[in-house]
Amino acid sequence: MNKNQIEARIAQLYLALQYCSERTKTFTAGERICINQERFQWMHILDDETASPRPVPKNIENKLKEVSKLAVQHNFKPYYGDPFKNEIILYN
Repeated sequence: MNKNQIEARIAQLYLALQYCSERTKTFTAGERICINQERFQWMHILDDETASPRPVPKNIENKLKEVSKLAVQHNFKPYYGDPFKNEIILYN
């Protein structure tokens, strides 16, 4: 993945977590942990390209796709912006 794709994936994961927190409780605590692990690993990859990604399992990926569709469909905007967005910009 290139830098833009990684940043888009980080944003997608964050949005799904926020949608789950603010609207519909979709993910279990364990699934949220997996999503955050992938998210933080992508942030690490932005800093160290030799690091390996940690994608979520297929069943969680399917839920992520469903939640992403719902977020777009309902024009969902989280109450709080991504707290790591500024850190990502520092990698530019």
